[in-house]
Amino acid sequence: MASFNVFLDPAGTHPFGLAVIVLGPTGVTYENQCGGFLTETRSAEGFLVLVPPIDFDPEASEAFDVEGALLTFFHREFRGNLPAPEEWSQTQLADLANIVSRIPFWVTPSGVVPAALMHVALDRDRLAELTEAWVPVTTPYGPGILVFANCD
Repeated sequence: MASFNVFLDPAGTHPFGLAVIVLGPTGVTYENQCGGFLTETRSAEGFLVLVPPIDFDPEASEAFDVEGALLTFFHREFRGNLPAPEEWSQTQLADLANIVSRIPFWVTPSGVVPAALMHVALDRDRLAELTEAWVPVTTPYGPGILVFANCD
């Protein structure tokens, strides 16, 4: 099988919104700049799912700007200078988990079952990977990485 590398927004000038790299052996590796001002480049193999930046709650008839909340959270808490994940407070982790839980994720099963709207969750078993623009999550398809524009 051929393998391919895809760098998300290589020039850093065209933010792509929110996406999840669902981890798996696909032969396609996605790279993203992350880590705030450290400007790390990380990569993961899998398939990319674009996720809506807005979560709409029909019961409350309100929209929640997930992308804006993520960017605001990282700016407010760290201003681009992220500590190691083990130095995050429980409040910071809870706040991030709350925002991440609002990210809509459509599941499209095989067969006659209709698509279903679900949400991702912060993967607390993989917090060692956590930094700005690279957030470990669980999805209905398995483990993934939430990626978005880095603040640098």
